Amino acid sequence: MTEPAPEQPAPHASEAGFDQLFQTGFTRVVRSLLLLGADRSTAEDLAQEAFCTAYQRWDEICSYGSPIAWIAKTALNKWRQHCRISARRHGLLAQADPLQLVKQNRDLAEVDKRLDVQRCLLQLPLRQREVIVLHYILDQSVSSIARTLGVAEGTVKSQLYDARQSLADLMTDGSTGPQPGRRIE
Repeated sequence: MTEPAPEQPAPHASEAGFDQLFQTGFTRVVRSLLLLGADRSTAEDLAQEAFCTAYQRWDEICSYGSPIAWIAKTALNKWRQHCRISARRHGLLAQADPLQLVKQNRDLAEVDKRLDVQRCLLQLPLRQREVIVLHYILDQSVSSIARTLGVAEGTVKSQLYDARQSLADLMTDGSTGPQPGRRIE
């Protein structure tokens, strides 16, 4: 006679909530990081780190009105940190071999001939990219974005307006370079 397998305890309600949030939110956070300029593996790593941080503090975070907004903000902060580290590394490499840097820029100019949304987004200032991705990809409201970025709602509205104008200029002109007379910081 075989013994019945021991039953697994049912997951705690908040753990099930985290699992559901991970299943529905991970891809959105990765996509957001891709649009901010991360490559796929970096975006996945940073999103995973943000979700791991959220899991460690899940008892607190599950009570928030929008846990995905907290995770998106954490992923955004991790992306900023990654950019700072990469910029330092890039500067050190440029000092080590300046001819290689010139060659890379020339190659990028040839690749930039075709128009796509990600390349246009990459030409926007970081804050404009952030508000576009948070608003259109993560479906956050202006007030939610303001809280996430720690700025006034008017600033978010202004950045969204400027970003939409810049994107429209970049995409309708058929080029992916900054427009003459157009201020892109």
